[in-house]
Amino acid sequence: MADSHYNAAQLVLPVRDMKESRDWYEALGFETVWVNRDESDPEGNFATLVRDGARIMLIRSEREEYGHPWEKPGNGYLFLLVKGVEGVYKAVRGRGLTTDTGLVPQPWGPPGFHLTDPSGNLVLVAEDVSGE
Repeated sequence: MADSHYNAAQLVLPVRDMKESRDWYEALGFETVWVNRDESDPEGNFATLVRDGARIMLIRSEREEYGHPWEKPGNGYLFLLVKGVEGVYKAVRGRGLTTDTGLVPQPWGPPGFHLTDPSGNLVLVAEDVSGE
């Protein structure tokens, strides 16, 4: 494996409604950069969103039965490390998003807050103390 390397990891979150979810993540500050859509599916079934160095993907999953638990909306967990979490918290609240918690210390020390997206996926936004 010495000649191989990982370039990036990307999170795919299952969602029920693509437009509602994209709008929510855009209110969180992400930008939609690509949507897989066609004439029969104008809102698309897959989207890529970015903000700074973060990239997430949304996949619409509406089936009654799921092949794997990750495919079921509400099973996703997105952990966003940010610089200036207090400012992000104020911006998120200013954009009308409801947070599940206030800005509180996390078990490992730095402050953060939780939100839940429209499909029930949990989002934790916390201060990045890695020094990078």
